[in-house]
Amino acid sequence: MIKIDFYYWEDQCPHNYKIRSLLSTLVSDKRCKINLFDISKNHKIAQYLNIFSPNMIVIDDNLRWHGPISMDSLESILNGIIPKVRPYNVKISNNIIIGDIKDLTEETIIDTCDLCSSSKKNVYCNEKGNWIKTLREKYNLPYIGKLHYLNKVCIGGAEFVPSVAVPYPIPKAEDIAFLTCSFASSEDGDYKTYPLQKLEEELPNLGFNSIIVVASENTPFPNGPLDWFLDKGYMDLGFIYNEERHFAKMHLVKKDLIDR
Repeated sequence: MIKIDFYYWEDQCPHNYKIRSLLSTLVSDKRCKINLFDISKNHKIAQYLNIFSPNMIVIDDNLRWHGPISMDSLESILNGIIPKVRPYNVKISNNIIIGDIKDLTEETIIDTCDLCSSSKKNVYCNEKGNWIKTLREKYNLPYIGKLHYLNKVCIGGAEFVPSVAVPYPIPKAEDIAFLTCSFASSEDGDYKTYPLQKLEEELPNLGFNSIIVVASENTPFPNGPLDWFLDKGYMDLGFIYNEERHFAKMHLVKKDLIDR
């Protein structure tokens, strides 16, 4: 019997609900045993396993699978065939796109559904909307990021969470924001710079003096690439973990938002 452990950060990512839904169809499958772990309820799990992304499937305490997964891939795994992974490298365009900006809230999250969940089913973003509402109310935040629009279509964004609310093993303080996601990476245009810039400008007004993010050297997973952040004034605090299967050599980077 194959053991499938799913580690996830509540509904921070729309794929968390999507993956739980897929796994629920396998609960009665005699080929596997499904275990679910919400790392937001026990931060020590993320520290022990070096988790720096909102979802991770572990097969038989060995194979680490981050990000989206399909039923076809799950079936292959249950049949003893491990799908191959190719490096996800994107050469981000130097053409910075400047469109319209909206606050990221439980109401506007629906605009990201196609972009972030690869699905037109609003249920995935609705679950994230509930998570946003709870987070905003707990930390008295008017929003948790900025969304970027072109021709009324969401093309990118920048999302943050108070670092004290993050389950990952990162530095945490009341005045440090954690950038959960900067999206979307594209060779057609830089859709990420403008919303991140607008977010950085407003974070001090919300009580945050600096922002940190986990960035990989050559891939956008979980954020990146690293040089993209360094070019924007972030300081490399050092290497933290290598997610080998995803070709992700991760670093922690930081940017001060006010003059010290």
